[in-house]
Amino acid sequence: MAAVFFDVDGTLVRWRGDYADVLADAFERAAGDSRDAWLDGYDERFFHHFGAFADDPYRRAFADVCDDHEVDADPEALAEALVAAEFDAVEPAPGVESAVAALADRHTLGLLTNGLPDVQFGKVAEIGLLEHFDVRVASHDPEVEATKPDRDIYEAAKARVDAERYVMVGDDREPDIDGAREHGFETVHVDATAADLSAPDFRTLATLL
Repeated sequence: MAAVFFDVDGTLVRWRGDYADVLADAFERAAGDSRDAWLDGYDERFFHHFGAFADDPYRRAFADVCDDHEVDADPEALAEALVAAEFDAVEPAPGVESAVAALADRHTLGLLTNGLPDVQFGKVAEIGLLEHFDVRVASHDPEVEATKPDRDIYEAAKARVDAERYVMVGDDREPDIDGAREHGFETVHVDATAADLSAPDFRTLATLL
């Protein structure tokens, strides 16, 4: 039996539109307005805090934007609005539901994702698939604090389940595929444009494992 780990963003779930629209929606919900400078400022500050493994990078980034741009809003309310907007904006990637159900009958399934646990696992719950994943690993779990493609996050995944084979399914070549291969995982790339990798889409994935 294999332990088959899935990336979340771009693999299991995708945005119905552009992420900038999701962020603008959060500002509209909690601040009553949205401006391009606020969106740009948020992106820069979020990735700064995210990369430093700061506690609650959403709230910290919004606090920076409120200070820098004199936005009259509560950073905590903005952070909550963004998570809600993200959950409202996700949909399952085509073919993922049937592939996950088929694989869950034969293998142990896991989530292996960069991001905050509650947010990343919440997205999977929104599309109705969380119950299929017995093992859940997120970069910003305090017990992990490592992002793909770093070795430590893959080792954390292996430590949580004993399996004959470890497989990583993802859409992003460097963190999901190259990183996983380097650290002892078999890989399945679910990008139809990547003809040199092992699976073009979820319709073939369940037959490969």
